[in-house]
Amino acid sequence: MRRFIVAGTLLGVLVLTTGTTAAWADEPLHENSSGSGVNTSSAGEVCDFSYSQSYTFAANDIIFGDPDDPDRVITQFEIQVTHTNLDTGFALTEDDHFVITFDAADAQVKVAGNLWHVRGVDGKIVLVSSGLLITNDETGERVKVTPAINPDFAAVICPLLGGQPAG
Repeated sequence: MRRFIVAGTLLGVLVLTTGTTAAWADEPLHENSSGSGVNTSSAGEVCDFSYSQSYTFAANDIIFGDPDDPDRVITQFEIQVTHTNLDTGFALTEDDHFVITFDAADAQVKVAGNLWHVRGVDGKIVLVSSGLLITNDETGERVKVTPAINPDFAAVICPLLGGQPAG
């Protein structure tokens, strides 16, 4: 009896593996990237004060279809940012984790997760904003924005740094 169970198990494994060989050939491509940089703007460009943003990020991309023209890309994204009011020297830190999904079929980019997790110099949380933002990749039109997300970058960061959005 035991021999039949083992033989049946092996046969089942062989059937499963030979039946999925084509799926293995079409596995998604995984790519990792990371980087850092600094963006600086003069007063009146983003905020009513001179602003600086230094950042580091790590991204894990899962690419479905042709890597040069993918059907779908899912990116797990982590970013650490220091936002600084260059006029006063006041700074805030940010540590965000979210997922970006691009679907070619509907030309949409979906961003879901913790989009703002900002702390003051004392380490206390100043702002947390999580949710979902969907935009049309071709037109830039916002398809959906959940209530906890404000997609206007300057309207969020400038007041936190002691100023107002440029305007």
